[in-house]
Amino acid sequence: MTDEQFSGCLARMKNKDKSGLKEIYEEYVSFIYHVVLDIVKTKENAEDITSDFFIKLWDRPDGYRPGTGHKGYMATIARNMAIDHIRKYKREEPDSGPPDGDDPPTQTDRAASTLPTPEEEVVSNLSVEETLDKLKPVYRQIITMKALSDMTFKEIAAVLEMPMGTVTWNYREAIKQLRRFGYD
Repeated sequence: MTDEQFSGCLARMKNKDKSGLKEIYEEYVSFIYHVVLDIVKTKENAEDITSDFFIKLWDRPDGYRPGTGHKGYMATIARNMAIDHIRKYKREEPDSGPPDGDDPPTQTDRAASTLPTPEEEVVSNLSVEETLDKLKPVYRQIITMKALSDMTFKEIAAVLEMPMGTVTWNYREAIKQLRRFGYD
């Protein structure tokens, strides 16, 4: 979606036309979710904050200044909402680890198949998430913004409020670390 298309969607939202919000939602729900998840770390909270993000966007469609980069604008709002959530509920977050003594179920005697089972896909996704968790938070955030939302380094620099050279250096360092963990 271009900045002009985004501005058009917001204009429709100002006129209470929900099709504008629907277009933005369909285009960016995954991006916003991953920006938030990278900060709050729990899927439930990320889902709640993502929903709240789109409600906030609907309630305040005139906050965006055209030509300033809509992805950065949205990422900044999502990031701030996630940080506010952490500040508000800092001591109330439960430990998400399994109870002591509970071993995860194992799969045995499964018929050979060329397609991965849902369990194998979950394990694969977990290993990627676990690998990303090994990165410094700033590396993880930059990788998420670059890979999942296709943001430019300039947009990422604006969202994170750091020089673009620092963003590109951190991105290269993160890629080096991911390669050491076996991801190309």
